[in-house]
Amino acid sequence: MGFKDMKVRGIFAGGFICACLIDLSVPAFLGILYELANTELQFFVQLNKLREAAVQPLLDEKTFAASCGASILLLLQSFVELETNAAKNAYRLWHLIRHPDENWTMPVLHDVENQQELNRKYCNAFCDVLAINGFALCVKVTSSLWKQVSHKVKEMMSDGKGTASSRGTLSAEGFQHLMEEPIRRMTQYTKLFANLAQQNKQRSRPFRWEQEVVRKWNDLLTAVALNKEAAERTRAFWDTCSPKIADLLKTPGRRIVRDSKSYPVSLLNAGRFTSHWFILFNDVFVHSQYSGLNGYSLSLVWVDPVVDLEGEGSAFALTFPEETPLTLVCSNAHDKADWVKHLNDAIYHSHSDTWSSQCDQSKTTISDVRRTPPLVRYASYTFTKFPSLKGAVYMGSWLCGKMHGRGELVWPDGEKYVGYFRQNFRHGQGKHTVRKSDGETIYEGSWKDGKRNGLGSIRWCILVCLFCVRCLSILTDC
Repeated sequence: MGFKDMKVRGIFAGGFICACLIDLSVPAFLGILYELANTELQFFVQLNKLREAAVQPLLDEKTFAASCGASILLLLQSFVELETNAAKNAYRLWHLIRHPDENWTMPVLHDVENQQELNRKYCNAFCDVLAINGFALCVKVTSSLWKQVSHKVKEMMSDGKGTASSRGTLSAEGFQHLMEEPIRRMTQYTKLFANLAQQNKQRSRPFRWEQEVVRKWNDLLTAVALNKEAAERTRAFWDTCSPKIADLLKTPGRRIVRDSKSYPVSLLNAGRFTSHWFILFNDVFVHSQYSGLNGYSLSLVWVDPVVDLEGEGSAFALTFPEETPLTLVCSNAHDKADWVKHLNDAIYHSHSDTWSSQCDQSKTTISDVRRTPPLVRYASYTFTKFPSLKGAVYMGSWLCGKMHGRGELVWPDGEKYVGYFRQNFRHGQGKHTVRKSDGETIYEGSWKDGKRNGLGSIRWCILVCLFCVRCLSILTDC
């Protein structure tokens, strides 16, 4: 039996005497457990070296957070959390190997939700930094610091590729490669857990449980791959668009889906000398033209794929609050279907907080699934154009760009309406409060087409009156 087949259980030393306790023959299950514990320890050592060489100096830099932004700071903090977690995992795994009789659990296997949440948080932060080209910004802002630590970081690179620039300082590509180590570790997890599952009888309870663990890690890896691909595509988009647009629209969690330069679509009946650029992100639809830039939150965008226009079978319309619907035209029906699909997919997921949370769902890996967002939605919106609603904030139900259903409308001066709407008009039961210097006037009752109609009550300070109104005409005396 060769030395490589032996597994070290423990090392002991005292004075001039030392001893090594080894297992000459180990079961396949224990061999995989050895490999898991050993690679987890190596993973911790790698993270520890990187934290001491680069991450901690950046966190200690006083001007770093203000210069590079919250997203990069969150990435570094998440890195430190992963390092601590790797140390705990390695300790517990080796303790379990050396003391198999003790009832210890393995968090990396038995606490999958918390383990994945730590990795998901880190991967989300990594992709956010990648999307805004934050690694280049980080190296640029702290160039003097990188000159001091680059020799330490070089030693950590397995192949040395892309680590340092010609001037000897750490490059953005090298820093990004190092910070990808936790993502590469997740790939190792899936392989080791799959091997571990094969050691149990198929269809047995341990086998099914370990297969479920493997499935969860594979789903997370798929989500991270989608997020990373979208982040790289977004970074390339920011590099090619004008600095003015990038400054206005670039945010860490935003991802490009498509734009009209790469996938042509034009405005119906647009002038010959006009320029229109349509950009679809994961959270907003942007219309850029000479006169300015208009952004529409996807949570309040409705797509009508059927537009009855003579000779324009490849047209579709977009509806927004306070705006005239935009009618867009593609060159053919296939391009139209492609745009409508991507718009509906983005709108469907627009209620998620981040792009990564959308990718976390395993069904997002099926690219040919067509999703139809609901017609009725719940969202918040601040009015800017309607004179009677300018500055008012509405939180409630919407239907095709109009307030419809139950909601709350609050004006800047404190006026408030809570109740039901129909097609932007107060309709049904509702409570209307108007604040004045001498107190509040409150009407609570029935509405129709924006006017008080039916049975209701009105209160001025202390006085309360019951009445029935028809289009503001009082029919009974107080």
